[in-house]
Amino acid sequence: LSNCFVIGIEGEADSYGAVIKIDEEQVQLMKRRGGVGHDLSHIRPKGSPVKNSALTSTGIVPFMERYSNSTREVAQDGRRGALMLSVSIKHPDSEAFIDAKMMEGKVTGANVSVKLDDEFMRAVMEDGEYTQQYPVDSNQPIIEKEINAPALWKKIVHNAWKSAEPGVLFWDT
Repeated sequence: LSNCFVIGIEGEADSYGAVIKIDEEQVQLMKRRGGVGHDLSHIRPKGSPVKNSALTSTGIVPFMERYSNSTREVAQDGRRGALMLSVSIKHPDSEAFIDAKMMEGKVTGANVSVKLDDEFMRAVMEDGEYTQQYPVDSNQPIIEKEINAPALWKKIVHNAWKSAEPGVLFWDT
């Protein structure tokens, strides 16, 4: 038997229904003492158009809070569940994800890690730019954003020093 699970859904995962489905699966696993990890790279970036009365997406951070709160709500014999959230460095909201735990009292029910790719690390070493996009794995992204790779890397290192997070996952190394 396994007691740690990586969850997510196949196909269209960028909808409120998908968010709720993942939350439900997380809670059900945690009720049974399972630790859970899932990636948030499928959630559209802040300011992206949505088809509801909000008109634009709130981005990743509110969903980090949602999953974190669910973890805190599901006690396992007096101790909270174990949750790891990740996002690709390629996601346009990755900087907000990296900063989320710097605000006291935010995302207290989860550990967070950023998935780094070789392209990003090369841009850091070459003091260059890096292109973020959404969807992160698309050949025809609907959103693209140029960032200064060394500046974001310094932020990752600083935040990890200051708050022990984010962790880093060298995704394609």
